[in-house]
This record gives sequence, structure tokens and C-alpha cells, in this order.
Amino acid sequence: MNLFLSSNKNLIILSFLLAILPISLLSGSLIINLITSIISIIFIFELLIKKKLNFLNNWSFYLLLFLWSSFLINLIFSQDSSLSVFRTVGFVRFIILVQVIRYVFLANDTKYKELILKSWLLIFLVVNLDLLIEYFSGKNIFGYKSTIDGRLASFLDDELKIGGYYFGFCLLSLATVYSYFRRDYKTIFGFAISFLIIAFLIGERSNFIKILFSILCVLFFYFKEHKFKLVFLSLICAIIFSTIIYQNENLKYRYFSQWNKNNVKTNIYFTHYKTAILVFKKYPIFGSGIKNFRIEVKKIIEEEFKDDDNYNNSHVITTHPHQINFEILSETGIFGLTCFLIFFLVTFIFAFKKILKKNDFFLIVSTIFCLIYINPILPSGSFFTTYGATIFWTNYGVMVSYLGSKKKLINLVK
Repeated sequence: MNLFLSSNKNLIILSFLLAILPISLLSGSLIINLITSIISIIFIFELLIKKKLNFLNNWSFYLLLFLWSSFLINLIFSQDSSLSVFRTVGFVRFIILVQVIRYVFLANDTKYKELILKSWLLIFLVVNLDLLIEYFSGKNIFGYKSTIDGRLASFLDDELKIGGYYFGFCLLSLATVYSYFRRDYKTIFGFAISFLIIAFLIGERSNFIKILFSILCVLFFYFKEHKFKLVFLSLICAIIFSTIIYQNENLKYRYFSQWNKNNVKTNIYFTHYKTAILVFKKYPIFGSGIKNFRIEVKKIIEEEFKDDDNYNNSHVITTHPHQINFEILSETGIFGLTCFLIFFLVTFIFAFKKILKKNDFFLIVSTIFCLIYINPILPSGSFFTTYGATIFWTNYGVMVSYLGSKKKLINLVK
């Protein structure tokens, strides 16, 4: 049956919206919110009200409700609820996004899933091409140029966060490549090395480390029989990275000189973590409230570090602590962090059990992404912003899709 001749127009629309989701992430929060809002409206009024989808039989829905409930409780204790209410109530769109991804991926007609994955891969490859053009010419396809030497901007222009986007779709793209070349490990390794090199050229240290570690984990886990070849390829990558750094002073500064200049006391990220701990100490049980860190950090610095240049500057007085776990701790307290950890503990228990039974590539890459995304050490974006949250919950949605069962879904393709 041709995809676009299907009688289930809702499924077609949802598939199309999911297929262009990576484009919306390159277009700004307004477009992202528009796409996710349309997805939510269709899902609620066309699918849930007509009772065509038995989403209540899925554990991921209740687990997401549990996490959302913790945010709603936190809203009661927020220092300024007007700052928290939009992100807290708006979290429901990510619950719906996860369920929509699961619904489409588990539909009986696999063409919907194939359309989405092919589209994501194609868009990701275009971004790769754009990044290479920017690296060699200094400007991307649209003439955008990074405002910081040693960093690439691509389609995001002055918002230097393409590394988070790259991390978000790198593993899923590699899994899609695997679905077409599963017997040709050389092709898969070739794509993996290419992705690593471009991730390195982006110049975002934290995201590069995440991408490097995640790709190595995937390859060594899934291609155990080629472990010696993988070690050899790792050495080749190290030589390539060293050569690039030797020839590029900006990248040398980004990956070595800039880091070596800073010790633990003056490093900007450790300073963020320290201020997050100070906010947590002030509000240990329920935190300061979602999106309230930006206000509380100003108060703390005004009270304790007014004359300390290491704290009293625009890099420290920021909107979030640049580390997910410290953000959760400072804005939702012990209560929120506990619920956060329970949520992921239960999720990963389900994931690991399924991986032991079925060695599925998409399940492995999405699980590894989620694990590395919430690591407690490396810097990161905010867990609650539209951009970062959409990337994360898209991967999470793919993961729970491969944990689900078609038997628990009512067939909508009639």
C-alpha cells in the first residue's frame, strides 16, 4: 500500500511532522513549538478522543506522567511560579511527542517509520555537508559564520549549539545506515569515522566527547568480532585529530590551550556547578523552581561574591548551570532529583532487559544516547529548553518504541 494513499490521514500527517522535526530544530524555538503543538493537537483531538490508540497500556506513558507530576508539585514550591509555569505545564507536549513516535514506529505499515528515519538521515547528511563547507570556506551555505574562532555554527547562525544537534541525530543516523549496510561493516565504520571527524571540527568539546564515547560504545558493543579492527581505527582517528589540531590553531586553542589555562577553581563550568550547589543549599528540598536559577544565582552572587570577578560576570550569571544534574538539583531539589533518578532507573532497567533479549541496533543507540545525555560530569545545555528537550525526548521516544510491542497497539491503518 502506497504511503500517501493510506486512508489514515492522521498517521500520514504525524509521520510527515516527525520527518521534518530536525529541520524545525534548525529553525528556532518558534518553529519547534509550532510543530510539537500541531502534533499534540492531532494526537489529542483525533487519536485520543476517537479512542483509536490504546496508549494507556504502555508503561512509558505512566512513567512520563510520574516525572511530570514531580514538576507540577515543584511548581507549588517555586520561588517565582510565573517563570516556571510555562515550562512545567508545557512539558505535556514532550509526553505526547514520545507517545506519537512510539505510535508511528509501531504502526503495522513500516513505511511510516522508514519515511521518518530516511528523512532524519538525509537532513543530518545535509548538515554534515554544511559543516564541512563552513570549516573550509569560513561560512555555511547561507553565509552564516561562527562568532567564535574554532567553533562552527552551521544553520543555527549565532546560536553556537550545533554540537547538541549533531549529538542528537548522530547515533540515529548511524543506526539508519546500519539498517541498509548491516553486512558491510566497512561502510558502517566509514560513516562512523566521518561523523567523528565532523563532530571534532565543530569545536564543542563536551559534545565531541559524548559523541566519541557513544560511537565507540556502539561499535564495540555491536561489532565485538571486529574489536582489533576497531582499535586500529581508533588509532587512525587519533592520528587524524592530532593532524587537524596541528594544522589549525583555533582548534588547538579550543581543545588544549583554553582548557589548560583554567584550573578547577577558575574554570567556568566548575564555577557554574558551585553556584548551582549554593542555590541547592538555599532551597534543598524542592529547589528554587524550574527556570528560577537565573534569578537566584544573581541574588547569591550579589550577597556573597559581589567583588569576585570569577563569579560576578556574564558567563557565570546565566540562565542555567550548564549541567543537567546540577540544573535538576538546584531547580527541583532533592525531591525533583530523586524523581528524576527513579524515572531513568526504571527506564534503563526495561531497556537493558530488552537489549539482553534482542540485540537491536536502534534500541542500543537510543539507550546509549540517553545514558550519556544525563551523565553527571560533562557540561550540557538545559534539560528544560525547547531545543535541548526536543532532541532528548525524540531519542527517548525512539528508545521506548523499540521497547514496545505492536500487540499492545490498536491497528490504525484500516
